[in-house]
Amino acid sequence: MNSIFRPYPSHPWIADWTFEPRGCNASFRENSPGLFFQARETVGRIAPSMAEPAWILQVPVPQNSGITVLFNGFCAYFTRRKELLGAETIVPEPGVLWGQTAGIPNAILATDQPMEEAEGYQWIDHDDCPALLASRGGTFCLVTKTHLKSEAIRIAEGYLEKNLDRVMEQELAYRKGASNLFEDMAHHDSLAVICAESMMKALRPPEGGIPLSWCQSSTSGTVGLDINELFPLAQAWKLIDPEMAEELVTCALKLQNNAGAIPIFYSPHATHSLMEAPKPLMAKTIESVWEARRDEAFLTTVLPLLRRHIQWMLHHFDPKRKGIHCWKNSAECVVPALYETDLATVDLTVLLLTEIDALNRLRRNCPIYQDDPETFEEERTQLEHNLNEMFWNEPESAFTKAYLRDNETTLRGFPAFMPLLWHGLPVLRKNAMLDRVHESGTLPGGLSVLSWRKSAMDDDSFPILQQLLTFHALKQSDPHGTLMYDFSRITLQGFVEWHTLSLEEDKRLQINPVMAAFIMNVQAIRQYRYHAKGGFTGYMFKLMRKAKADRFDLAVIAATIFTVFSVHTVYTILQAPPPLQMLEAQMNAAYANKDAGQTLRNCMQIIRHYPHDAATARLLAGNISLLQNNLPQAGTLFEDIRKDYPDSPGPMIALGLTYQLLGRFEEAESNYHEFCYIFDEIFPELTGRINHFRQLMQEGFKSPPKWQEIYRYQLMHELE
Repeated sequence: MNSIFRPYPSHPWIADWTFEPRGCNASFRENSPGLFFQARETVGRIAPSMAEPAWILQVPVPQNSGITVLFNGFCAYFTRRKELLGAETIVPEPGVLWGQTAGIPNAILATDQPMEEAEGYQWIDHDDCPALLASRGGTFCLVTKTHLKSEAIRIAEGYLEKNLDRVMEQELAYRKGASNLFEDMAHHDSLAVICAESMMKALRPPEGGIPLSWCQSSTSGTVGLDINELFPLAQAWKLIDPEMAEELVTCALKLQNNAGAIPIFYSPHATHSLMEAPKPLMAKTIESVWEARRDEAFLTTVLPLLRRHIQWMLHHFDPKRKGIHCWKNSAECVVPALYETDLATVDLTVLLLTEIDALNRLRRNCPIYQDDPETFEEERTQLEHNLNEMFWNEPESAFTKAYLRDNETTLRGFPAFMPLLWHGLPVLRKNAMLDRVHESGTLPGGLSVLSWRKSAMDDDSFPILQQLLTFHALKQSDPHGTLMYDFSRITLQGFVEWHTLSLEEDKRLQINPVMAAFIMNVQAIRQYRYHAKGGFTGYMFKLMRKAKADRFDLAVIAATIFTVFSVHTVYTILQAPPPLQMLEAQMNAAYANKDAGQTLRNCMQIIRHYPHDAATARLLAGNISLLQNNLPQAGTLFEDIRKDYPDSPGPMIALGLTYQLLGRFEEAESNYHEFCYIFDEIFPELTGRINHFRQLMQEGFKSPPKWQEIYRYQLMHELE
């Protein structure tokens, strides 16, 4: 035994966990549950998946072994005096469990039924579940799929002749994608690994009317797939196996009828209803999946199907083509409790608008279709107009307007948060919404992003779909990712606590594949925060965990850090400039935290000591000087920037505003005119605001009202 799965994260033994083979179709699972195996309370004990099993297989691994739970088997490893003890098992097909042991007694069958025993095998001839256990040289095979002893022996002998190590290596290779999410943190990795196994267990091969691989629904006891579960599942599968994610979404699209309608629930051997529409998330899901491999053949296959489905969906939600889209029943809604007949809400408008945008982005990346005109341009224009003009409540600075049979009403709650999903949301409105979340710490509906916990798996106070949409909205709109990080940290911590308590108190774990997919998405968001963006501390901690650093190593690291700080102190005492990178990091951190004094000090040090690398420092210092009414200093800084960055829009506006506040109207007009001439079509909303400043200036006004709000635009803080 080569201990193939020893590097794979361990997970405590789970009572009632079912071991199932790969590629077993749904009908067989439903009709032959006794051919699968189920873990019992004690580590290493396995029985047939029946209410009253007639026998139990005992694999005598040490009870304190490190356990690796797989959807189709388990491994147990224990080291005693440098000797490795343990077992590895796999379920290669229904009714067969194949394994090997090292340093422990052979596996045995325990039963109160009559049993035939001979050298190398045990046979139980039972009406409901016969069993043959064959053993040879540390390898064993349990066969339960036949009532004929001779056939069972033939099957067992075939497996005993094969190389189990090679099969285990293939199983580990299947899980290579999941390994990228592990952080060498026991509790987090234990949760991640069982989530990955739960998702693999839910996979089904093509069957009946379903042409490709699919996932069994988490919420229905009926065999079939739920299209609304595809949003979290496909995005989690792209982390583990991008090709499988592509197959899942392609399968869903191929279930549509000639008009483009896709049933919410599709069973391989039953009729289905087309009365309800899936959530408008298909294009966004496909775009996310495509970004993993950017495969041209995948796009060529799905784009015609996706276009037809979106066309059907636009008609379904607006059958009379009035330009107003409404949910048709409560099951379609993101928030079912808010449904009313003929109620037009902002969330549906945003979801349809982002579907069209995602479709067109995909089209532009497909060589076959990239020269085609924009798809659904008329509908998109209408949706954008509705979002900006109909649903925005100016006094509340929120998207709280709704329309019930053309009568305006107010609708607060989660739908008002959804416009943050759209990348084209006007900056001032986006900032107003984010500022409200920052200040209150709550999302629309009153749920706190900093204290919410999922107390149990049946807690529906914040459904998974809403949570995942929240993450995507924050990822799209939160420029620094602070809200997304806080929410992901709190969410993941809650799941880790639930997972730990479930195993300690109940020895069981009730986790469905959609919940598992959501947890993996949150895990990936958290890792992206630390590693994909170059988080040095996250990388260092991960490196230390991998290296198994001891106290001496930590002492050396601490001494090194102390030395670095000492060198910085010496630099300060000797009035030597600190390194540019250090000053820039301190400057950016202070600016992000709105610490004007510290930002200005760092900016001035950079300008003084590193004048040729000080463009950003001049911009930030100029912004702060302008906001602090230090106009001469602001003017000097912006003039210097414009010499090196004459076409950058932010300094153009800032210098014009500075001149206007100083009463130097001709120079202000020159900067304003240049901005409006160059960027009129690129920033139409901002151009309108600048033209208003120009009109006030023509009437002799030096200080435009609320001019500070110009800094809500991101371009005021950037050089281009």
